[in-house]
Amino acid sequence: MQKLTCDECGTQFNCGAAPGKDHCWCMELPNMRQSFDLAGKCVCPECMTLGQAKAITKQRKMRREQRRNTSVRVTR
Repeated sequence: MQKLTCDECGTQFNCGAAPGKDHCWCMELPNMRQSFDLAGKCVCPECMTLGQAKAITKQRKMRREQRRNTSVRVTR
């Protein structure tokens, strides 16, 4: 396990599997492949969770708008 500094908030955090575990904390979070780009960044659990929450909210808003724009409108 490594001690790293978060690129977003400056907090120090542990990166890697904790003693007695076979995987890192970040592997327990949802995969945000498309909308949450952290290439080359190391972020703490709090910033990761906050960033993912924002990305999920943004995705949901975009999907809602897409559904509204593609729904059939019935007029009488």
